[in-house]
Amino acid sequence: MAVAQDGNGNIFPIAFAIVEGETKDAWSFFLRNLRIHVTPQPNLCLISYRHPSIKGAYDDPANGWQNPPSSHVYCIRHIAQNFMRAIRDKELRKKLVNMGYALTESTYNYYRIEIRQTNRDAMEWIENIPREKWARAFDRGQRWGHMTTNLAEAMNSVLKATRNLPIASLFSATYFRMGALFGQRGHEWTKRLTSGQTFTDKCIKGMTEEVNKASSHNVYQFDRERFYFMVAERINRNDGRPTGTYGVDLRKRTCDCGKFQAFHLPCSHVIAACESIRQDYTIHIPDVFKIQHVFKVYQQSFQILPHQDNWPQYRGPTLCHDETMRRKKRGRPNSTRIRTEMDDVEKEKRMCGICREVGHIRSKCPNVSGPSNRPP
Repeated sequence: MAVAQDGNGNIFPIAFAIVEGETKDAWSFFLRNLRIHVTPQPNLCLISYRHPSIKGAYDDPANGWQNPPSSHVYCIRHIAQNFMRAIRDKELRKKLVNMGYALTESTYNYYRIEIRQTNRDAMEWIENIPREKWARAFDRGQRWGHMTTNLAEAMNSVLKATRNLPIASLFSATYFRMGALFGQRGHEWTKRLTSGQTFTDKCIKGMTEEVNKASSHNVYQFDRERFYFMVAERINRNDGRPTGTYGVDLRKRTCDCGKFQAFHLPCSHVIAACESIRQDYTIHIPDVFKIQHVFKVYQQSFQILPHQDNWPQYRGPTLCHDETMRRKKRGRPNSTRIRTEMDDVEKEKRMCGICREVGHIRSKCPNVSGPSNRPP
């Protein structure tokens, strides 16, 4: 299954296939038809886990993903899963994930040095993977902020109840659900389009937060063409980095904080620079965040299937189901999910409700003062 996301953050599937297994031939069939019939445009980014069959199918020129050019990157959750199988260190796994999510090269190098000082073998394992395949600081914005395959996993959970159905019922349930979904969203975005609103709600919310931050920045212009600026922060917004000074290049669409390149939306530094020269910062917002562009995603309608009595007569082999594969009606069905390192959830240490320290509870807190011994 291939899944995408519109400019408002809504998930929608773009292709389904039922195959015999995760083999190179199966992935080649899926990716080749996906490229021909659904995604022929250039500069696409395909996010998947590091399965050899997916890599082999993507690298095969016959499947068309090299012409027009596209990119193939890896899911950071699966990178961390493979790391745990090889190194088995939860603390280093956290630093590995932080390396992947780092917006700048300096932050990436900070965690890289920490891992190397702790375990050189772990650093060698990490450096065997090209950093542009999994680290956001080196992906040149092709991920648009997405680091995992959670979009596909979320859609899998929606269609979980249909997995054990026969093939015909599975296709029918999926088709009707997708038709209703696109019809509902198409109606909603038609109303938004006629209302005169330009950008999506998610974009407006994010830009409002950045505009509020930009009001506290000092801007210094560094060239006469008004393209390059130095923006100094005056207030610490507690967004994970200290207060500092950042360079903004409007011509190259870059900012030293890394958010402008990673998410393709103007950060507070870019907005402050635009306001200093009386420029509308919305010209730097891509078209994918406009309502008109999102409307095109749901513009096409699904065809209504005719009644079964009106179907043309089928001429072909008759397939019979295997009775031994029928699930028992009584009792709770047994889970067939194979748990891996990705499913391990680290339990948080219980802290005292008074002093917030580990090792005791509120009723036994040693920092609570006892009754006063003062005479009345």
